Amino acid sequence: MHLGPGVLRVLSAHDWPGNLRELRAVLEHAVRQRRRGAITIDDLPESHRVPGASRSLSPMERAERDAVVAALREAGGNKVQAARALGISRTTLYAKMRTLRVTLE
Repeated sequence: MHLGPGVLRVLSAHDWPGNLRELRAVLEHAVRQRRRGAITIDDLPESHRVPGASRSLSPMERAERDAVVAALREAGGNKVQAARALGISRTTLYAKMRTLRVTLE
């Protein structure tokens, strides 16, 4: 399996706030969509199909995102425990994860 035309360009245009973990999740999603042949842009998650479509996070948002990611790691992915450690509700944690583009494998 390989990346089709344009896919590498689209992927390299993103700022990857989740670093390798986020890239891995995007590529695993694409592989699940395409069992054989070249991975196309349409195989990527919708949020990663357009180069640079998502705005960059502000410094404050990056700091908040880092805190959310750290809490989730400390809690082994348990969102209830991570929310409790952050002093927020689970619902608020989910909203922040969406807004700050935090994905779990």
